[in-house]
Amino acid sequence: MAIEPGTPDRLLELAAARRTAPGEALARDAGRIVRAAGDMAERFRRGGRLITFGDGAAAADAGHVAVEFTHPVIVGKRALPAISLAGDAAALGGLAVSGGPEAVFAAQVETFGRTEDIALGVPAGERDRRVLAGLAAARELGMLTIALTTAPPGSVCDADRPPGYGDGSLGGVVADHVLAARCDDPLIAREVHVTAYHLLWELVHVLLDDPGLAPPARPAGDTAGDTTRDTAGTCVTCADTAVPVHVTELRPGGLALVETGCGTEEVSVALVEARVGDVVLVHAKEAIVVLGGDGS
Repeated sequence: MAIEPGTPDRLLELAAARRTAPGEALARDAGRIVRAAGDMAERFRRGGRLITFGDGAAAADAGHVAVEFTHPVIVGKRALPAISLAGDAAALGGLAVSGGPEAVFAAQVETFGRTEDIALGVPAGERDRRVLAGLAAARELGMLTIALTTAPPGSVCDADRPPGYGDGSLGGVVADHVLAARCDDPLIAREVHVTAYHLLWELVHVLLDDPGLAPPARPAGDTAGDTTRDTAGTCVTCADTAVPVHVTELRPGGLALVETGCGTEEVSVALVEARVGDVVLVHAKEAIVVLGGDGS
């Protein structure tokens, strides 16, 4: 039966369609997300802390990220040190008066930041000078820098990125890792950001718990070795934790059979470009990133 214009079904169809391209772009950036999470895990392993900041609506995202790391919702996950610089009205107001509004995050980063720490900024674009100044201050201190930003659909990170910066720059935003929501709609872009930083949280814990997993970066045609991990007692269908599994068969409809270490289960691989032989990270029956493997 045809869906009539203006009906709830039609509105839901349109809403889903608007999110298809940004979601697919995020899936294509899976490697960038894994690399960022790997670097974050290494900083936490060295005693580093996560420092987050953002302006306007992004201030709420900065606070959300910090809470995710300091107050894990999954029983057994370790709490990791994180603070948001965007929620202290007294500090923001005082610094704006004494040093100017563009310095409010940079001044706090310079005060609290250490070389082993991580700075995660959520800039609205190249004109978001407060957040960009905070990221620049973090780079000066040698901190790991991550930017969650927005970009036009189809855009890519600059090929000629500064030396030493993992995933370069995009639209004037420079950081070790730039993770962009490729979308013109700011509300959908925020949804992409929420997904991205929840993936970072999940992956950081996986890589902290098992640093022997496959290296995040995998050149074309390269193999990442065996990343088998004991998942006994963990159900990839219903567990609220992510586990690495081996893809043994691809099925129609974006599905795959995977070997969990204690049996075979069917999961969705619609969000990733998985191949037979790959190791994928599965959360609640959904493959969220390809970790490595010898798929061909």
